Amino acid sequence: MTYSVWHRGLGITLDLTEADLGHPEYPRLLDEIYGNYQPDLLYCLEAHEDEGFICPGFMTIRKVNGRPHAMHVAKGERPETKAESDLHKALEEYTAEVASGEGFRVTRPAAGEHGKGRVDVTVEGADSHRLAYEIQLAAIAGGSVDDRTRMARRAGLTPLWLVNNENAIPIDRAPWARLNVQSWRDVTDRAALPVRGGIKQLHMSRCDWSNPVPCPQQGAGRCGGRHALWEPVRGLYYEDVIRRTATGELVSLYLPRPAGRRGWHMWVTPNDKEEFLEGRPEPVPGMVVPTARPATGAERRPEGAAGGVRAELTGALDDERPIDASLWHTEPGPSEFSRPFVVGEFVIPGDLVAARRTFTRALEHAADIAAHLPSGADIVAGRAEITGEQRERLADARERCRRLAEEMHSHPWWETVGDRHAARDALTYAANHDSPSGWTVRPGAGPVVYGP
Repeated sequence: MTYSVWHRGLGITLDLTEADLGHPEYPRLLDEIYGNYQPDLLYCLEAHEDEGFICPGFMTIRKVNGRPHAMHVAKGERPETKAESDLHKALEEYTAEVASGEGFRVTRPAAGEHGKGRVDVTVEGADSHRLAYEIQLAAIAGGSVDDRTRMARRAGLTPLWLVNNENAIPIDRAPWARLNVQSWRDVTDRAALPVRGGIKQLHMSRCDWSNPVPCPQQGAGRCGGRHALWEPVRGLYYEDVIRRTATGELVSLYLPRPAGRRGWHMWVTPNDKEEFLEGRPEPVPGMVVPTARPATGAERRPEGAAGGVRAELTGALDDERPIDASLWHTEPGPSEFSRPFVVGEFVIPGDLVAARRTFTRALEHAADIAAHLPSGADIVAGRAEITGEQRERLADARERCRRLAEEMHSHPWWETVGDRHAARDALTYAANHDSPSGWTVRPGAGPVVYGP
């Protein structure tokens, strides 16, 4: 029982100790939610987690001694599976027809048999690939998703939860795929059912200073290597997913999240899965990725348990962004990123020297853009003007210089030097001169001298 609850529909925190719930702009909100329980609407803002999942039980508003309280709702308090909608029936029919048309064995429950333990469509494909299609268009408690997923796996089936909402609870609780269809009338043919989420492909991104994101392994700078990203696949249709999961051209993969929160479920090709795992055992839910570095970027939680819950509930479960998997799969970078540069008494990391070189090129690029702008005299005389596109290009170039400078100044190497002014001069010198790996650059009045 609590007095604070998150209203997902409005994206606001409700204070049940206040008569207006802390939001006078919604004067009848308490009347709307009291006695009108809706799954997936109200969430607990306390540290309520279950194996990394946020609030598996939802909340409802009750009154005790005339005062409203928010309470967790147990599974089964209200039936989560209503009579099948026309859209649900249409997708079930479509799934069965496509699978049958491909020559696979299809099993569906008899009329009236839908309920606990019953799978909407079972597809027995090639080479022992057996799929349990759970078409979930209505709200459902997370615990129910977990239970039905476990039952499917015990029966030797790989579950595939089909949803049509970016915030559907099955997303990343189990293997899933998302369509954007909202009416049974749209369940017509292949072109009407593009897949919006759940299918990923492996991509290796270069970690150099052209990449605006710091090295995910180091937490700062760039390593020059290539890091694994799982990117959303575009151009697939539901018909493709039915066929490819049954033939084994798409297989399920679970990736734990390094920060210990909920991981990701996805459908990938066997080749991508094999390359990614590199012979390691396939991860399972509950597994935590070991890491010796602090969490960075999106892995960090806001301060406090409530902040972490609020941040996760605010964003869409399927945000369609690439997934950083660099802790699992990374290719080393070229030697110039790893070898140190020695200038006098300073041993400068290679990635910082590469950053300084990139910064110099960025400054030159910004200066070149500025040099090609109309002169002040021409602008004053009305003979020329700076276009919006020119202003935008110059602003972007200057912003990149600012960002690069900020990253260079935050590099941990600066904490190890005493004389920062001399260290900056040494860095600039190293960035303007190449030295063989392991040799010393000795700046002097005369020509540069290299020596061991």
